[in-house]
Amino acid sequence: MATSSAGVFNASKLAIIFALLCSLYLFRDIWLPSSPTTPVHATSTASTPQSSAPHETESAHNHTLISQHVDCLNAPGADRVMIVLKTGASEIYEKLPTHLITLFRCTQHYLIFSDLPQTYSDYQIHDALDTVSPKYKDDHEDFEMYRKLQKYQREGQNVAKLKGEKGWSLDKWKFLPMMHESYRLASPDVDWFVYIEADTSLSWTNLLQFLGRMDPRKPLYLGAQNVIGPTTFAHGGSGFIISRGAAKRIEDRRRKMGGRAYDDRWELSTSLSCCGDEVVARALVEVDVDLTPSWPRLQGETVDTLDWTEKHWCTPAITWHHVSPSQVDSMWRFQNEWVKENGWSKPYLYRDVFDGFVARHISVNRTSWNNLSKDREFIAPDGDSSEKSRESWEKLSDVEKNSVKSFDSCAEACLAWDHCIQFMHENGVCKLGKDVRLGETDERHNSGNTWSSGWIQDRIQGMRDDLADCNTNWNH
Repeated sequence: MATSSAGVFNASKLAIIFALLCSLYLFRDIWLPSSPTTPVHATSTASTPQSSAPHETESAHNHTLISQHVDCLNAPGADRVMIVLKTGASEIYEKLPTHLITLFRCTQHYLIFSDLPQTYSDYQIHDALDTVSPKYKDDHEDFEMYRKLQKYQREGQNVAKLKGEKGWSLDKWKFLPMMHESYRLASPDVDWFVYIEADTSLSWTNLLQFLGRMDPRKPLYLGAQNVIGPTTFAHGGSGFIISRGAAKRIEDRRRKMGGRAYDDRWELSTSLSCCGDEVVARALVEVDVDLTPSWPRLQGETVDTLDWTEKHWCTPAITWHHVSPSQVDSMWRFQNEWVKENGWSKPYLYRDVFDGFVARHISVNRTSWNNLSKDREFIAPDGDSSEKSRESWEKLSDVEKNSVKSFDSCAEACLAWDHCIQFMHENGVCKLGKDVRLGETDERHNSGNTWSSGWIQDRIQGMRDDLADCNTNWNH
C-alpha cells in the first residue's frame, strides 16, 4: 500500500514538472530577448529576426521597446553600416552608457575605441593607440596622459580623475590607427564606416537614408568641412563617413608600402599636426580621395547654438556635436517618435527639430537667458571707455542709445532694425541678432547681472512662412 502511494506521488510530481516545462516552452518569447546580441565582439555576427509588421497598439511598454529595437536593427541598410565611436578612458563612464542604450541597440556592426583597453560591462573597448610605435608612446610629450592612464589602470585607481589632462594632444593620435583597425576587424558586408565621438548625437534613420543614396564602391569621404592651411578635412566631432571603396584604397596603399613603414611616416606627420582629423584627410588625398562636403547634414553645432535659418531648414539633420548625454537621449527619443509615425523612408529635417526642441522655448521672453544675439552690440560708455568707443556711441540713433537702458528699450531697437529677429539685454548692454538661436541659461554665480532675452514673434512667423514650401534638400 505504501509502494502504491509513493508511485502515485512520484507520478504527480512528474506531471507537475512536465507541465512547467511545457509552460516555459510555450511562453519563452516573454522572457527570452527578442534578438541575440554579442556586445563583447567588435562586430556582431548574430542573426537577427526579420522586420516585424507595422506597430499595432501595444499592451505593455516593454514589448514596445523590444519591437522598436528589432525594427531599428533591421532598418533598410542597417546591416551595411559600422559605427565606430572614439572616446577617452577618463570620460567613458560619463558619456558611453547613453550610446549603448540608444544608437548601439540598433547597430549590428560597431567598434568602441579609447586610449585604454578595457571591458565596459560586456562591451569590449579597444585601445586606439595600441599600434603606435613605442618611440612615441614611451617618450613623446603627447603621450604623458597615456602613460598615466596605464599607471592608474595597473594600480586600480580612478582614471576619471585624469579628465582634462592634455587629452586633446593625445586624441589626435587615435584617428588613423582607428581607421586601419576598424577596416581590419570589419566583416566583408560592411559598406560604410561612420566615425563619431562620445559627444556626438547621430540620427540612425537619417544616416541610413543618406547612405542609401550613394554607392559604397566609390571612394567617398564625407563630413562637415573644415580647412587648415591647404587641407580641407571632415571635422571629427561632427562625425565623418568613409565608404568601403575609400577605405580599401588607403589600406591597399598601406599594404603595398609595408604597414610599419607606412605607419612610421604618418606618425611623424601626426606629431607635427594639430589635429588627427586633418591627418586623415591628407592620408585620403594621397590616394586621390577628396572630401565630399556634407555640412549641414553633418553638423558641429548643438540645438542650442545653431542659427535656425534657410541654410538648414529643409535639410535632414544627421549629427550634432558637443551634446550632453541627456541631449543624446532626447534626440534619440525624438527620432523614435518620428519613425513610429513616418517609417524609415522619410527623413526629419532641421525644421522638424526646430518644432520639437526650440519653438516652444522662444515663444516667450526669458530672464536669466543668453540667446547668443551677436550681430549688433550697443554698450553705454563709461569712464574707462576709449575715445574711439565714445565717438562710435555719438553716431548712434536715439533708439540705439536708449536700447541699453532697459529690456523694453532693447526690444524697440530690435524692432527698428528690419533684419533683427531676437535681442538680449543686461545692465548697460543691448545685443541684436538677425538669426534665431535658442541659447542657454545665464544663471551666473556671484553676479548680480544676467542677460534677459526676447524674440520678435511675428518676424519668426514671417521666416516660417517664407520657408513653408520645404523640399527635402539632400544635396545642400
